[in-house]
Amino acid sequence: MYRFSFAQATGAGRAALSRRCVPWPGRRVAPPFIAVMLALVAPLAHPAGGLYVGAEAGVAMAQKLQSTRVNTGVPTNCDQWLGPAVLNDGTSVPLPPGQCQPRVLPSSPNDFDLDAGWLAGVQVGYALDRVRVEAEYFHRRQGGESLPLVVPGDDKQQEFVERNEGIDDLGAHHLFANLYYGFGNGNSRFTPYVGVGLGAMRVKLDYAATSIRNSDRDALLALGRNPNAAGTTSRADESLSDTLWGYQLIAGLDYSLSPASALTVKLRYGDAFGDFEDDDNEWKPLRDHASTTGPGGAPVRYGIKADDFGFWSVSVGLKFFLD
Repeated sequence: MYRFSFAQATGAGRAALSRRCVPWPGRRVAPPFIAVMLALVAPLAHPAGGLYVGAEAGVAMAQKLQSTRVNTGVPTNCDQWLGPAVLNDGTSVPLPPGQCQPRVLPSSPNDFDLDAGWLAGVQVGYALDRVRVEAEYFHRRQGGESLPLVVPGDDKQQEFVERNEGIDDLGAHHLFANLYYGFGNGNSRFTPYVGVGLGAMRVKLDYAATSIRNSDRDALLALGRNPNAAGTTSRADESLSDTLWGYQLIAGLDYSLSPASALTVKLRYGDAFGDFEDDDNEWKPLRDHASTTGPGGAPVRYGIKADDFGFWSVSVGLKFFLD
């Protein structure tokens, strides 16, 4: 037979109220266990409102990121860096600059599966009864993958024995204004909530691509290309960035640790409204030389356009009320 104070076990400040507990036959009930369970479900006053700060960390998971490389290039036979040659039809290359105009080359998107990564952030907000407004900053980081690049309809595809591209080390700085609504009734430590946020994200990613031409000069001649390009490599290696507007949808659960602090578990989905674009990048190298049409010539550049920046995250954090 055990005696314990229900008021002490719950911490609710009730008048001394005692009861006797008789264990079931053959079983013993440990008072500390009962006290812990009652404390978990006992009411604990939430702050009616006020300023708070918070921090969180968790796991971020992205959906497929679709990326398209856009080239405004000069054909192989217009490359003034390559030595002179005569094609099978008797044409002398490289062609005079006046016959060569930059053109948009065919492109094809690739879908990249980004790795699961991490997310960490801080918040400052103001709570008023069930409604909270909040400013939030968080950063997420994820790895990527490399894929073969096949561009249907591109007559240059036949020149290459290897052609691939990859995206890696995607990082995003997010700054959001959030609005929350809580469903707690003040009689429980648990407060479910939902929220929505609008803001901006600064996205950075590492882009790499390699295109290696056939080293067989006769194979390039058969394609009508300058055979001096045989075996040359064009390579992209750049950190790209863009700023996008975005949104997030949030659902979570607060658990009060004290009248001035709470543990929170948060599930969110975020995405960007527009497309990522970075279109001012030079090749390193282009056909084994500088990214130009020839000595003193105009630069040859490529751009990357990407969309589907949606991501999920699950995080755990703490909130501390300052008022």
